[in-house]
Amino acid sequence: MAQRRYGFSATELMLVITIMGIMSGIALTKVDIAKMEANSAVQVLSTSMVAAQREAITKQHDLILTFDATQRTVRMIWDRDSDGIIDGNERVRAIPLDGRIGFGLGGSTARGFGSNAINFNRDIGGRPALIFHRNGSASGIGGFYLTSTRAMANPAKYSSDTRAVEIVRATGRTEWHRWTGTAWKRGF
Repeated sequence: MAQRRYGFSATELMLVITIMGIMSGIALTKVDIAKMEANSAVQVLSTSMVAAQREAITKQHDLILTFDATQRTVRMIWDRDSDGIIDGNERVRAIPLDGRIGFGLGGSTARGFGSNAINFNRDIGGRPALIFHRNGSASGIGGFYLTSTRAMANPAKYSSDTRAVEIVRATGRTEWHRWTGTAWKRGF
């Protein structure tokens, strides 16, 4: 009487693992990590900005964002007295960028808010700043560019790594844009 065979042989298992390895190798060459990191950085900062705007409305005091291109960091300051000055007793949170992402235009053309890496009409403590007021509005229009370090080093080749975040003053809304290599496209 024949017995039923359960499971896989070692040969069958090795064949499946080999095929999966080849397929993974092909797929990984198609994934562009730098663009994914740029998208992730835009999402993190934009989400933090939306949270800052909502916090300003909820707590009924200004929330200041200062941008440091050199340190690749955004600082959120809860300005309890809404005086536009960073006092020692006010809460501060730093949001660092990934090590391979920085503020910069990276070979793309400038958007309407300007060609500097960070473009806001306020300056607090020697850094460009954006203030969300307790009614949800922003202190001014402007925005910033994020790009990969490879696009900073070779702008012509990797210009499509660049992303832009733009602020609408009246509503404080953030808009995301990506550079396709020839034009800006809204969203991802």
